Amino acid sequence: MYLCLLATLYYLVSNMKLTREETVYFVILTIAILSSDRVKSQGSSPTWHRLDDAVYLVESSTVLSFDQAQSRCQEYESNLAKVDSDEIQAFLTTFITPPLRDTRCFWIGATDRVEEDQFKWLDGTLVTYDGWAPRQPDNYGGNQDCACLWSSTREDRHGQWDDNRCSSKGNFICQRGLYDFEFTTPRTNPGFALVYCAVDVDSEGETLFPDDVKLSIGPTLSSSRPISFSSTSRDGEFRNNSFLFSNLSETDQIFCYVGELPSQLDSFSLAIVSPEFNFYALPQLTTGPIAGEITSSSITVFWSHWTSSFDSGDGPVVGYLVYLQTAVEDWTEAGGIDSELEDGDPKRIIEFLLTGLDPGTEYNISVSAVREGPGGEGPRGPLVSVKTTSLNGSAFQGDSRRVWIALFLVSLFGNIILLAALVVMCKWRQEKQDLSHLRAAPARAVGARGSDPKSSHYELPQQSGVGHEYQGLKVTGSSADEYQGLKMTGRGAVEQVYADIEDPDKNYINIPS
Repeated sequence: MYLCLLATLYYLVSNMKLTREETVYFVILTIAILSSDRVKSQGSSPTWHRLDDAVYLVESSTVLSFDQAQSRCQEYESNLAKVDSDEIQAFLTTFITPPLRDTRCFWIGATDRVEEDQFKWLDGTLVTYDGWAPRQPDNYGGNQDCACLWSSTREDRHGQWDDNRCSSKGNFICQRGLYDFEFTTPRTNPGFALVYCAVDVDSEGETLFPDDVKLSIGPTLSSSRPISFSSTSRDGEFRNNSFLFSNLSETDQIFCYVGELPSQLDSFSLAIVSPEFNFYALPQLTTGPIAGEITSSSITVFWSHWTSSFDSGDGPVVGYLVYLQTAVEDWTEAGGIDSELEDGDPKRIIEFLLTGLDPGTEYNISVSAVREGPGGEGPRGPLVSVKTTSLNGSAFQGDSRRVWIALFLVSLFGNIILLAALVVMCKWRQEKQDLSHLRAAPARAVGARGSDPKSSHYELPQQSGVGHEYQGLKVTGSSADEYQGLKMTGRGAVEQVYADIEDPDKNYINIPS
């Protein structure tokens, strides 16, 4: 067409005597026509037709293979249509009625490439709705693996499915959710994934609540597991939910959607993503702890704060965990301590007291650094082996035992000395009480015996009758009367002399009244 216009312009200018002004006019007119046609050829934005919470594009002017059609739909942030209900099937048929051409078939998003006769939608779910034309699918020629929707003059075909070679050229139908989805996957600790699924509602301004935006994970949508959102935010008509989860395998896909999971009767807005997650390197201490004071039941350990310039991994480190291991037990967590420094001072020393240990036991001690966020604990660093003191083998315990033995002996000897002193004192008091009844004998009594005047003689009080006994005295005279410890040494009724049995040199006189 462009060539025809140019040829016409050349003919007019060459064969017609036109003024300069008329020539310029024809040139401007030709340029305007060409520009108008170019704009028209580019076309306006494709027309999307809404049904429930999805919109559909029925492309009837472009013919592509199945894979090319899917790529074109993805350029529109959509996928080949998922036709899984009578309502959707009838809705799409209205855009190809009356029949456009008997041989025209529109690609939809179902294929059995993976397993013959097992047609699945592009999201991995099994095709359960039966929209096939009679005697279809038939896999004619052994290579018909992609489904399409007929526009046909035949009533048994029009608006029904057929299988065709995926390389064949055909029109296509795209489908996307009513909402636009955006994924963000921030960097996380290994083993955990954080996904932000943001949904921007369409121009009709529908309101989305936090529970409306959902996410599930799995190899296919039908086998996926739902994940509860961790946080949500709202900015105008923009709803953004965050989802934190673990145990993500290499085959898993992430499905973010609005509404309920698909069924045979309901459609929903869906976005599929297989993001490449970026993980932090967990921190690890380069050097192990050092043992300080050691007792039979406790050990004090010290270690240097984690630093990015000296130790491995990514910070910030927010704490430490201390582990113990014995020869007969596995590693066990013994406690932890928080850190106030994001990137530590290498001169900063951490101190930790381990208690409740067994005496005389050798322990391996190791420390792990913990960065912020779930799953942030790094591997254990180098270990140190420390043995607690023994209750019966340490110098302190031996000295203590000797001290107790010495105290016991001192106490024993002290009690013996005290007991002996008490016995002596009691005996002395008894003797003093017995001698309190005696008085010194007159010199005449002593002289009568011819004894030394300086010898000790005592006079007993007068006694009525005979036969009286005095402790430690007996009669030493001719009288047969004897007194305990004394004996009578003379005769006569006037006085009696008693002698001490234990000490005969001591004499006592009894003067009768």
